[in-house]
Amino acid sequence: MSRCPSCASVSTCPICSSAVQDFSHVGVRGNESSFKIPIIDYTISTGGNPSGIRHYARPCGHRIVTAPVSADLVYNGGPLWGNGYTWVNIFWGTFYADKTSQSWISRVNRATSNIETDQSYSGGLKQYNVGMGRLLGSTVVPADPPATISNAELAKQLVSWISSGIAKDVGSKGAYNVFLPPVVSLTLSSESSCAVFCDYHDTVDGAKGPFYTVEPYPCSSGCNQCTSSEFDTLTMGLSEELIELKTDMNPGTGWVIGNEELCDFCDKHFVCNKLPTGEYVNAWYDRAKGACWAVR
Repeated sequence: MSRCPSCASVSTCPICSSAVQDFSHVGVRGNESSFKIPIIDYTISTGGNPSGIRHYARPCGHRIVTAPVSADLVYNGGPLWGNGYTWVNIFWGTFYADKTSQSWISRVNRATSNIETDQSYSGGLKQYNVGMGRLLGSTVVPADPPATISNAELAKQLVSWISSGIAKDVGSKGAYNVFLPPVVSLTLSSESSCAVFCDYHDTVDGAKGPFYTVEPYPCSSGCNQCTSSEFDTLTMGLSEELIELKTDMNPGTGWVIGNEELCDFCDKHFVCNKLPTGEYVNAWYDRAKGACWAVR
C-alpha cells in the first residue's frame, strides 16, 4: 500500500525533513496494556505503544504518527482470506532444530490449527466475507538469524525460503507465520520488538504477497494481560495476527477502523478469552453484535 487517507497529504518527513515518496503500512500489536476499573467504568492504558496500522515513510524509513481521518468501520477493497487458504509455520533457528524444542513446535502447530478452525472465533469472520483455512504444514530453518534483524531483511529471507523450496509456496492463497528464537531482536524502523511492540503482520509486495506474520519469542512483559505463561503470550499474539492478516492482508486495504485493525480496536477494551481447546486469544470487533468477540 502506497498511500492511505491518513498519510495521503504527508509530503515531508517530520523527523528528518526529507521528501516522502510513499509509505509502507504494517499491522502492529503494540505492547501497551490496559485494564478497567469496574466501579467507575474507567479504562487505564500503560506503555504508550498502542496497537494499530503504523506508517513508515519511504525512502527514509521513519515511522510517521498520523491521525485517522475516520473512526468508522470500512472495507478499502484489498485482498481478504478465502475458504481453503493455508498457513505455513516457519521456525527459524538452531533453537528449534534441537530435540528439546519439538514439544514447543507441536504445541504451536496445534494452536495454529485450533485457532484457525474454531467455528466461533475464526468462523465468525464470515460476516466480513472472510473464510476459514487450515495449517498446511511447518518447517524448521536450522540456521540462526542475526541477533538483530529488520522487517525488510526478514521479508527478503522469506522470499528466499519460498524460491528455494525450503518453505512451501502458497502464492496469494495463504500466508506464513515466522517464529523467531529467543534473544533475537526484530526492528521496525528504529523500534524494537518487546521494547515497543509484540508482533505484527505485513506483505512483501502489497496485494501480491507473500503475506506473513512475525512472532518474536514471547516477550517477558507487556504482551500478555492474562497469565505469566510464555505459551499463552504467544497464542495471544498469534491469534491477533492471524485474524488481522485474514481481514486486512495488505495492511490498511482491508477492514479497518480508522488506523486500527479489528483486534486493535478490542485491545483497548481488553478481556481475557480462552478457546475450548485451551488457547488464549485476543478478541476482534464483531460488527454483527456491535461488541468485541467473546468466547461463549
